[in-house]
Amino acid sequence: MKSSIYLDTILKEIPRLLGLLDKNPNSPTFGSFDRQFWHYNVVDFSSARYQEAVLTLALLYKYNLPDNIYYKNENILNWIDGALRFWLKIQNKDGSFNEWYPNEHSFVATAFTTYAVSEALLILGKEIPSYNEVVFGLKKASDWLLSYTDFTACNQVAGSISALYNVYLLTNDIKYRDGAIKKLKQLKEMQDEEGWFPEYGGPDIGYLSLAIDYLCKYYRRSEDLDAKDMIDRALAFLVYFVHPDGTFGGEYGSRNTKYIIPSGIEYSSHWSENARKIAFVLRNSLEKRESIGPYNLDDRYLSYIGYTYLQAHMDIYEGDLATPIYEGEFSRFFRNSGLFVINNKNFYLVSNLKKGGVFRITFKNKGFSITDSGVIAKIGDDFYSSGWLRQDETFNVRDNRISVRTNMLKLSYRVMGSRELLFSRLFQLTLGRFTGLSLKVKDLLRKMLITYKTKSDIFVDRFIEVSDDFITVEDKIISPKEIEKLTVGIENPYIYIPSSRYFQIQDLYISPNIVDLRTDKIRMVRRYDVNGKEELTIKSS
Repeated sequence: MKSSIYLDTILKEIPRLLGLLDKNPNSPTFGSFDRQFWHYNVVDFSSARYQEAVLTLALLYKYNLPDNIYYKNENILNWIDGALRFWLKIQNKDGSFNEWYPNEHSFVATAFTTYAVSEALLILGKEIPSYNEVVFGLKKASDWLLSYTDFTACNQVAGSISALYNVYLLTNDIKYRDGAIKKLKQLKEMQDEEGWFPEYGGPDIGYLSLAIDYLCKYYRRSEDLDAKDMIDRALAFLVYFVHPDGTFGGEYGSRNTKYIIPSGIEYSSHWSENARKIAFVLRNSLEKRESIGPYNLDDRYLSYIGYTYLQAHMDIYEGDLATPIYEGEFSRFFRNSGLFVINNKNFYLVSNLKKGGVFRITFKNKGFSITDSGVIAKIGDDFYSSGWLRQDETFNVRDNRISVRTNMLKLSYRVMGSRELLFSRLFQLTLGRFTGLSLKVKDLLRKMLITYKTKSDIFVDRFIEVSDDFITVEDKIISPKEIEKLTVGIENPYIYIPSSRYFQIQDLYISPNIVDLRTDKIRMVRRYDVNGKEELTIKSS
């Protein structure tokens, strides 16, 4: 296992990252990392979150790392200054920033870019020609963050805590320190006793690792023991969702993410055995390209998290790592989240009972996994799914057998049409300028795309039984209307989450079952042996 794996991984992607940047000092968009805006001219504003890439450049410029050809390069410093000035140029009058559309007043864009920009200033100091102007912009952004908090996605709050504390260090204004402490206390109250933070109603693996990462950044500078306690509790939960095939998370999380942010894991490995267990798998997985990393992220997310790989390299734990949790046999049910984990000599199964029993099975003998996002039924022109998150699910756990009943959700595959785009832009450029109204509209869009659910009267009973040599999955579907097609065994997230649906090698092993039939009652049984071979039985009436 190479100790330079994080550095090697990200250095290969820096040419792509720099290709996103407008490097022409005579251009009015000099410093923008949003190539869709400044080069392709297919969008009418520059997403602020692309500017987080400035921290990646700051770390490369500052530190003489192996094979780092960007170290102390004057062009890099000029581009950093240009990127910081462009960040100021796109700031809203109230101090906030936009991620997805004009006048969005985005909490996450404001929090995360404020962290990245403030960290760049803490690293480079007065080497940055625009230092004083940028500090003024950071104060405006921080004042806005003090006035707003969005606990719908708790990772964003963790980001705002790190951002505010950084700005306190830059300005010595205690209101930013006190604001960070206040938000930390609020976040601590939101943390479930099982260790996770809510992400649209439940735990999500990728976003939990992001929350851990930002809390580590805050703890490093503040030495606030409350933050350390929250990190430890989160790691004690996260460690169960590291799969033996080198993958992480997936469809059973509330937001379907499959990545791990590395820097917080490496930093906390200096004191946490759970972090060392995760780091052991993460390093191997990145070396073999088995998990989500910079190499399969799109340009947007490369800009967002590229710097975390440099931070992970600089914070890497050089002692002995711990044996992964899947080396021992166990069964664990996290009742609050609905997550059931069972690990024996042949299988590693994770299922979310509050999400209709969606699951991922890793076949340890063969080193690959399969995924199932629930039952998808086609009736007429409509599609319905059993794999959606709810808090009133009926389920039962007994030894190595689980059962869950859910009613299916009508799916909506939304795409933006010209008419919708025109209406959206007209609203945002007029009434959207008012922060309060814009935030209400964003909440409405969130309900439509992420949390809004149209229940149906189609019911699914799912039973999963795990033995030493077989896993049996049985689905019983009852519908008031005739079902025309049934699909199981695929990744089919029903909500829009930007950082989900990335390809990883394990996707090649997904083997969907698509059945054409016309009936209102179906019984489908899948039986998997230790090598992942499936035996399928279907009965209809």
